[in-house]
Amino acid sequence: MIRELVQSGYKLSGTRDARLTRGLVWSAIEGLFAAAPYPLLYLLLRDAFTGQLHGARIAWLAAGMALCVVLRIVAGSRGMPLVFTGAYALMGEARLRIADHLRRLPMGWFTRQRGGDLAARLTSDLELVENLWSHFLGVFVAGVAMPSGLLVFLVWLDWRLALVVAATVPLAVLALMIAQWKAGAAGARVMEASATANAELQDYLQGIATIRSSGRFGQAWARLQSALDEQHRAVIEVESRPAPWVAAYGFVLETGFVLLAVAGVWLSAQGRLPVASLVAFLVLAAPLYRQLFDLGLSVLLLRFGRRALARIEQLLEVDALAEPTSALSPAGQDIELRDVHFSYDGESGPALQGISTVLPARRLTAVVGPSGSGKSTLVHLIARLWDVDEGAILLGGTDLREIGTDALHGQVAMVFQDVVLFSGSVLDNLRIGRIDASREQVEEAARRAQAHDFIMALPQGYDTLLDEGGASLSGGERQRISIARALLKDAPVLLLDEATASVDPTAEVQIRRAMSELATGRTVVVIAHRLQSIRHADHIVVLEQGRLVEQGRHETLCMAGGTYARLWAAQQAG
Repeated sequence: MIRELVQSGYKLSGTRDARLTRGLVWSAIEGLFAAAPYPLLYLLLRDAFTGQLHGARIAWLAAGMALCVVLRIVAGSRGMPLVFTGAYALMGEARLRIADHLRRLPMGWFTRQRGGDLAARLTSDLELVENLWSHFLGVFVAGVAMPSGLLVFLVWLDWRLALVVAATVPLAVLALMIAQWKAGAAGARVMEASATANAELQDYLQGIATIRSSGRFGQAWARLQSALDEQHRAVIEVESRPAPWVAAYGFVLETGFVLLAVAGVWLSAQGRLPVASLVAFLVLAAPLYRQLFDLGLSVLLLRFGRRALARIEQLLEVDALAEPTSALSPAGQDIELRDVHFSYDGESGPALQGISTVLPARRLTAVVGPSGSGKSTLVHLIARLWDVDEGAILLGGTDLREIGTDALHGQVAMVFQDVVLFSGSVLDNLRIGRIDASREQVEEAARRAQAHDFIMALPQGYDTLLDEGGASLSGGERQRISIARALLKDAPVLLLDEATASVDPTAEVQIRRAMSELATGRTVVVIAHRLQSIRHADHIVVLEQGRLVEQGRHETLCMAGGTYARLWAAQQAG
């Protein structure tokens, strides 16, 4: 079991650490030294019963036992730090590896996950495995080595009584296996209930403003309470279901000690076992049974660790976006869509079907259409947040799948509809796309995004620390910080998903002018519901029900009398 847990940990971290192996070896030595005083104790008892005990003998035996204790402490002091450092280093690598894998997963995978379940895997499950590795593995190995060494000595002392000691172990192991099975079934329910409770609690806290404004505290609280009650019941079950079998495991071990005493007394009465050997055997067998019981409880804990480890490994088994063996560089900035089809998992119909068009390089292209027509999906596919089901998307004549994720992200900057701001200063958030940008470059990008003035009005200006998610900023201010971040990145391709959706009309006019300037020398793809803001676009792509129905310039599309003309007329009339 230990070997399996260690091998799974190596697989999870993608590397090995010799410190962990050396630490476990030292832990085994520590366990053997923990067993070493008992043979000396036997000699002490034997001499006491036979009348051969004298001062020098006592001194030598006492010194030997003291030396064993010192050597045990030395072995422990060498082993545990190695286990700690090796385990924490491996878990650090595991966290980095998981984070790197998650960033390469298609966005569609995240939409199918409950936030609470994913958070539980990345926090409580990882923490459980880390604690097992750092604080439990060494103790467990030492706990196995100690009774093993002691049992070898008991066999040497009297093989008949040693057989009695071992006779009840198979039955005890059977009880322990049943306890494991009971705990395993209940453990799955605990992890599922905990993930649901985490998700409900997260939804409740994040949506508390909406809940309060809509007066829905009763319903929201009922859902949260139901999830927490289920978690409570699951925890009670995981403790209570294996409890009778854990008790049976301990009872069988204690019965073994009773049988040992009965068999020893019988052999002694028959004159086949010296009384001194019987007393010594009983004294030495007591810690053996106690250690076996503790090991049984440890095995139950290891089972939970293996389950948590399996849940984490499932994350690494999710297929990431395919990466090319040898990445190619785009030869230009034009974007070509060739018969692109795409469907979201679990959706009945396609989100995009048969899209073929060219978005010209170094020009401003607008993607418009009714709600649900596939505008955001198209932009997300260009950023390769998903891979197309059929067809291909090419940047500069090169398939996005042949460019590679990291190289593509260096070519593309994107402003999401839902702006994500991280804990830290405004300056830190602006530098996310370009960590080496100077303060002057940051301020210039903020000015072009019409964000500089409101940033300077903050208490510490660019050094102001933001609340989680930038809650202290308005929606328009968060949007403009996101735009400034994209401008600072200075990528040749800029994707704007509802870039002006949350800004006031005055700022929108200023941002539109900045976008027009930015389009010089860059390929800009912008989505906007308000057609007035993109009427001067070089190219307009019109989507409806996932299909490309029109494309061209504003004047041409208005004269065509199609979908674009209807949308334009409706907005002008409104």
